[in-house]
Amino acid sequence: MTKNNLEYYDLSGDKWWDKNSKIYALYYLNEPRFKFFDRYILKWQGLKVLDVGCGGGFSCEFMAKKGTITYGIDSSTKCIEAAQRHSYENSLDINYKIGVAEKLPYQDNTFDVVICVDVLEHVSDYCQVVSEIYRVLKPAGLFFYDTINRNFQSRFVMIYVMENLLELIPLGIHDWHKFIRPEELKELMLSFDFVEIEMKGFDLFGEVGYVLGELNILRKNMKFDRSLKVFIRKLLQVLKANILNYQLYRKTGSFQVSLNEDMSIMYIGKARKREE
Repeated sequence: MTKNNLEYYDLSGDKWWDKNSKIYALYYLNEPRFKFFDRYILKWQGLKVLDVGCGGGFSCEFMAKKGTITYGIDSSTKCIEAAQRHSYENSLDINYKIGVAEKLPYQDNTFDVVICVDVLEHVSDYCQVVSEIYRVLKPAGLFFYDTINRNFQSRFVMIYVMENLLELIPLGIHDWHKFIRPEELKELMLSFDFVEIEMKGFDLFGEVGYVLGELNILRKNMKFDRSLKVFIRKLLQVLKANILNYQLYRKTGSFQVSLNEDMSIMYIGKARKREE
């Protein structure tokens, strides 16, 4: 089976803004994401912003409605067409372009803010993407991102449960080997001279990361005793809560997302380009 199969985004181009489609779930992540981003930007109006891997335009439209000068780039022609069509229908002036994140078609020191959400774990070379983002940011510009950790917990939740078991996301959309540990991303950003790096857990899964971490310790230590049974029972309770969270989204169009210190599965962050 093909891993990191991005054909799904092309096939979903016409359904991007269909509230009944699976991909529309991504729309509801805007509010919790910008709850974090808004900690560092009090006024978005007039800022020149770029969304790298913009898809059908969810985050671009969210920022445009805040009064930003908005740009979006994506490698999927169908996604860009959907984004352009929807922005036109809603009288939003957004500058969309087809292109790859590893070679951004913008001049140095162009943007006040660059966001890259749900993307770094899919690109061919995330190190080059971060380098390009640093290049196009203005001095003191802000980089906002979220991505997926690479560990036992993320493999179990994102691949086994979300893809294979519950089929809540398309089979093969992720490649666990392309997930990025927080310490790896932080070290990379420091090497490019980013400063003021901050990261938080972007927690859609409650206590599942903690419980799986404990289970993994038991597994490594081969402690298949009563402790394992207790943790398996706890894990099942947590997974049930997450299914209820998904059902809440289907009914109300919202997720219960926490920003906390648990970065074991998904995490969100911010960094600033050093002033010259």
